[in-house]
Amino acid sequence: MTDPKRLLADFRRDGFVVVPPITPHEIWAPLTGELPSVLAEEGPQRFFEEDGASVRAVYGLHRRGGPWRALAETSPLTALARLLLGEDMYVYQWKVNPKAARRGERWQWHRDFDFWRATDGMPRPAALTAAVFLDEVTAENGPLRLIPGTHADRPDVPASSGGPDAEEGDWAWITSSRLAYALPDPSTEELARTRGVYEATGPAGTAVFFHGNLVHGSGPNRSPHTRTLALISYNAVSNAPPAGHPGARADCFVNHDAKPLPVEEL
Repeated sequence: MTDPKRLLADFRRDGFVVVPPITPHEIWAPLTGELPSVLAEEGPQRFFEEDGASVRAVYGLHRRGGPWRALAETSPLTALARLLLGEDMYVYQWKVNPKAARRGERWQWHRDFDFWRATDGMPRPAALTAAVFLDEVTAENGPLRLIPGTHADRPDVPASSGGPDAEEGDWAWITSSRLAYALPDPSTEELARTRGVYEATGPAGTAVFFHGNLVHGSGPNRSPHTRTLALISYNAVSNAPPAGHPGARADCFVNHDAKPLPVEEL
């Protein structure tokens, strides 16, 4: 692994770091074996693409044990997340985004903190996400796209196409290809032009750590290969959303137990 001090400096500068596989194969690989049953499980935690058949996202994996808990709570991934975040943390959100071959749609430019603040009442963007590649990610199958340095910009919640005023219990607006709180394309494309865009590609097991306020998105998957990301979001214990926030999401979306993870230092 790259020197931890260098990773921390890069993360503070760019808002993200890409790390070659650091978690042993035997920890993350079992997720791929369990993935079909996770995608097939009905419930409010599962969302589909516009075709109504391809799974777009599954939330609530913080409630599962076995390899799901091992990857999020006891792997080298956890220690690196703790280093980058800089304070005690807990698993706030744990989901998978399986971008189906030839059918996976784009994720519009957005900041995760905009959603977390508006829906759950997260006070500050003191959170980050570890995205683990469960498939090889190439330029053709819809890689994660990140705009360096935007994590340091002032977070402003943009106009929403859905949100707390949507039909009660209908959370599709947080995953739709017409994403609520998406950033306007023209202004974001200008931001991308001036600051550049990094496309995160690599073999299965690669991990991307990105700040909760970083502008990111992804294009559609028009390749014959799937592109599944395991997305574990860690939040600072001091930044836990207040209890009783109006419209806060249920436990099938986010973890409301802010007990700090026991993490060894790198």
